[in-house]
Amino acid sequence: MATLALAACSPRPPILVAPVVDPRVAIDSLVRRGCYTCLEEAFEQATAAGAEDAAFETALLLALRSKELGLPHLSWVAQARGQVPDAPGWQDYLDIVLSVPSDPFSADRDELLQEAAAYRRPRQVLERWRGQLAGGPGSSLFRTYLDVSLACGPLLYTQRDAAMDAALQSFENVPLMLYRIGVCGRMAALEEALAREPALADAHFELARAELQREQADSDEALRRLRLAQEVFPSSATIAAAIGVLHQQREEWTEAVTAYEGALALVPTHRDALLGLAVSFSHLSRHQEAIAAASRLIDLGFWYAADARYWRAWNAYRLDDLAAARVDVDRAKALDASASTLLLSGLVAWREKRIDVAEAEFQAALDRDYGLCEAATYLGGVRAERRDWPESLAAFQHAEQCSALSVAANRQAIANLSATDAGARSHARRIASLERTVAEAERRRAEAARNVVALRLQLGVSEP
Repeated sequence: MATLALAACSPRPPILVAPVVDPRVAIDSLVRRGCYTCLEEAFEQATAAGAEDAAFETALLLALRSKELGLPHLSWVAQARGQVPDAPGWQDYLDIVLSVPSDPFSADRDELLQEAAAYRRPRQVLERWRGQLAGGPGSSLFRTYLDVSLACGPLLYTQRDAAMDAALQSFENVPLMLYRIGVCGRMAALEEALAREPALADAHFELARAELQREQADSDEALRRLRLAQEVFPSSATIAAAIGVLHQQREEWTEAVTAYEGALALVPTHRDALLGLAVSFSHLSRHQEAIAAASRLIDLGFWYAADARYWRAWNAYRLDDLAAARVDVDRAKALDASASTLLLSGLVAWREKRIDVAEAEFQAALDRDYGLCEAATYLGGVRAERRDWPESLAAFQHAEQCSALSVAANRQAIANLSATDAGARSHARRIASLERTVAEAERRRAEAARNVVALRLQLGVSEP
């Protein structure tokens, strides 16, 4: 019994009470991290916790981010509509997000144009919204993010630096805000955001675009970042199209086709991808596929009509369908009488045995672009066919000089890109493209030089 008594009097272990964790703390932490997946998780937690205002804010942040990345955004707008707190001021936030335009490569251009027209607001409204954001409902971080988004628009261009500076004073270490400021043009902020939050793959897309805007862009680095972004956001037509454009610039035509087809799988009426597909198929000599892509673009109407007509004519010409080529090149010329279109029109006319028309078109192409060496070569050829020897000589002299200048300019560009071993490695594809241009220009220069010698003999003219 003594033992029992002692046991009864022994101290009892303390009862541990689990601390009460406010779900808003976790939600706020996720929002501050700023990555798309972080915001998605924040939205789920806010919805589960019944935190209506936090769910509304994160839905709108996701709608904005989707617009920036070229992702479908209307589902997030719908989520926000279902979560609008019943108090003054909240509805304005939805209107602000709707007024911010989507990336122009994210969807069908006609749809984007209609959306922009429906939600576009005049400068006075944007400035009123900025005033309301200074003291409206909701979190300060959310309101500041919207404020910077408004200030970064074209109508408030002069206000953006002040808005970004003010945002950094309050949220200088917050990846969400650093990302928004980086998208507004301060690339160093994007780098810092990614360093603070490695899951912020969203930043890779903007950093890739910024890299491609540099004078001596590292296209390998840009492509690496674009692929990192696409791994996380495979439903972005914008990223797929950007990869297509980069491959096209690098003359990687098969890879460009794959990327453009990926964009079209997401947005079947993606005008930029259709045009890129027509160009890429053309360079691969897949003429019927190029014609099909251009025809689809023409059927959609308005956007890139001149380019689509040009490429359809270009491919018809190479298939010897001169009647179809003539119809399309004339329509392309009526829309945009560019030097390349005039050159193609001249080639079609030459094959049609309309020598006078061909000569006029080649001359018009040169008048538009004095450095279009190919036009000078063909002008010399058509004049020789007319036995207009002095004028043919002048055209071939132009072609020779033009090609020599092209060789010199492109060799200098190669030298600049190859100034260091590291530069040569990072710009290897660009250098290879320039070398192909040099080789073609050398071929044209040599051909023109031979014709110049022959015509001088024909005319009995000695070299100067």
